[in-house]
Amino acid sequence: MKKTGILIILLSIVISAKAQDGNYISKKKNATKVTILGGGAASHDFLKLFGIADGKVLNNKGRNTVRYTEDSDELINLLPNTDILMLTNNRPIGADAKIKLFEEVNAGKVNLMINHPSTWYNWKDWPEYNKQLVGGGARSHEKLQEFEVVVSNPDHPIMKGVPSRFRIIDELYRWEKDPEGVDIEVLAIGRGLESGDEYPVIWIAKHSSSQIIGNTLGHDERAHEHEAYKTILRNSLKWLD
Repeated sequence: MKKTGILIILLSIVISAKAQDGNYISKKKNATKVTILGGGAASHDFLKLFGIADGKVLNNKGRNTVRYTEDSDELINLLPNTDILMLTNNRPIGADAKIKLFEEVNAGKVNLMINHPSTWYNWKDWPEYNKQLVGGGARSHEKLQEFEVVVSNPDHPIMKGVPSRFRIIDELYRWEKDPEGVDIEVLAIGRGLESGDEYPVIWIAKHSSSQIIGNTLGHDERAHEHEAYKTILRNSLKWLD
């Protein structure tokens, strides 16, 4: 009985450890494989919010395998075994990883979810990223506060089950379309309650080979806990899969 109790405790420790590192491994043989690349400035708790919290949502109770990393060199090894890549980083990405990312996307082997910090103009030496994958970018945001999200394309599968209007406490990115970038289809906009200004918050970047979703939400912990945010994540994964 003592040995059984010890075994249960050890198993609990292992499971708990896995839940805390952003890696959720499915037992399904044909599980969709999601890789999350996070990491960067201290203004975001990348592991807690994008790795652990979003990873749990994307794992969908064991249906999908989710792997989290903040190492762009490790990403090179993960990409060949990745169906969907979620970019949530703003730290420098290695030259080889940049090349590999574009190779996989241009070949139609990897679909993208480009979330919050990765929708920014982070890399001046990598303009093709924002033009060809994101469709634009942000250079500033309104202060952290409540704003309204308005669904502009309620018939799109990514917006299924999402309230037509909802309020969220987060950073409203002043995201702008790049006139030289790929075409986009805006699915939802954010409207500042104080400013009245409107900016895209959810959109599809129309890449020729892969499916790409942009999403500026996700700075604040309360955003990650919001049911509409979680629904958008689940719908995005389903649409890309």
